[in-house]
Amino acid sequence: MFQLACDPSGVVVETTLKELLPALINWGNKLDHILRVLISHILDSAEHCPPLAGVEGSVESHLRVLGEQERWNLDILLRILADLLPHVHQKAIETCPFSSVSESNGPKFSSSVLELYAGGHVEWPAFEWMHVDCFFGLIQLSCLLPQKEDSLRNRTTKFLLAVSELFGESYSTHIMMPVFLVAVGDAADFTFFPPNIHSRIRGLKPRTAVAERLAVLGILPLLLAGVLGSPGKREQLADYLRKLLVEGAMKENQSITHNNDIVNAVRFLCTFEEHHSLIFDILWEMVVSSNIELKIGAANILKVIVTYVDAKVASTHVLPALITLGSDQNLKVKNASIDAFGAVAQHFKNDMIVDKIRVQMDAFLEDGSHETTMAVVRSLVVALPHTTERFRDYILDFHIFQLTSMPAFATDGMSRRERANVFCEAICAVDAT
Repeated sequence: MFQLACDPSGVVVETTLKELLPALINWGNKLDHILRVLISHILDSAEHCPPLAGVEGSVESHLRVLGEQERWNLDILLRILADLLPHVHQKAIETCPFSSVSESNGPKFSSSVLELYAGGHVEWPAFEWMHVDCFFGLIQLSCLLPQKEDSLRNRTTKFLLAVSELFGESYSTHIMMPVFLVAVGDAADFTFFPPNIHSRIRGLKPRTAVAERLAVLGILPLLLAGVLGSPGKREQLADYLRKLLVEGAMKENQSITHNNDIVNAVRFLCTFEEHHSLIFDILWEMVVSSNIELKIGAANILKVIVTYVDAKVASTHVLPALITLGSDQNLKVKNASIDAFGAVAQHFKNDMIVDKIRVQMDAFLEDGSHETTMAVVRSLVVALPHTTERFRDYILDFHIFQLTSMPAFATDGMSRRERANVFCEAICAVDAT
């Protein structure tokens, strides 16, 4: 069945999923076996791929380079997992050992049911499969996928959201959240878990620096979008994002790499439009903060999320935030905003947006500082091949060929070679268009 499901032909795959898979479950009573083999196939499909880099023990040696066939296989296997979810849910209900509760008309996995389960007096393997075998397997998979595998991460996220919806709010809060919180290295409440699996869940906690980074790269996006991203957890998601973005930025000795990994997790959360307003609320708090690191962090996030917003959101949320950051007196904050303006210029050809960017770039150049001028040139060089013809002419007519006459370029801080390199990059960008 799995060989047919992963066939290169889409027709074979669809037939297998729609006809053969239900037949095996309904006629053969093979759900337990299928689930066990499915998780094994998911992990094997990723683990058999070559590492991103060959330096043993590094983060890159854990991440896998997926080929087209492996990516196809994983996508199909995750689809099968989603298709089996109603069957898993139904079997957990049917095998509930607490008859007085299971016969009630209330939520099947309410807090009262979970309290009885936590007593550990009876076995309930059909229920436990989800948060032990399934979640553990998905967590392992997430630590094998490099950043570019957003489609597979998205597929996993949608599965987790479906689990929350089907199993209910109590399960999502008291079972799902603790598993994923522990897996990213945070503390969690084990009240609703039986004592015999406490050690297994604690074993998810990353113990080394490499494991900690893999958790941020792979598991944190799932926690944000797939667990805290469920409709009933908006307030908890907001609190957790503030913990990451606000409290985290104020910690001393926070590495640039760690901050970039956090930004990437927030970027992935932005692939889900329903979270945009919440994210912008928190970003605005960071923009108007007096803390320099928070402002720089806001600019870095704005730079990477512009791909996932439309022109209206860019005009009403992204640009006002960047204009505020661009007027900051701190040079690092200002330059971080310039990079973000360049990203906006790359992704939008709306005349109103382009005009606002042009006005802001003029204001930056009037500043006259060498660093600011260089930041403007570099951001425009990146934007040049992708922007409108009108904005491209504006760059070429003034910013590229007349910048040499500006005071910032006459300072001793910039060598002739560096100046030449900048202009060569600009010319190459024009040629590429």
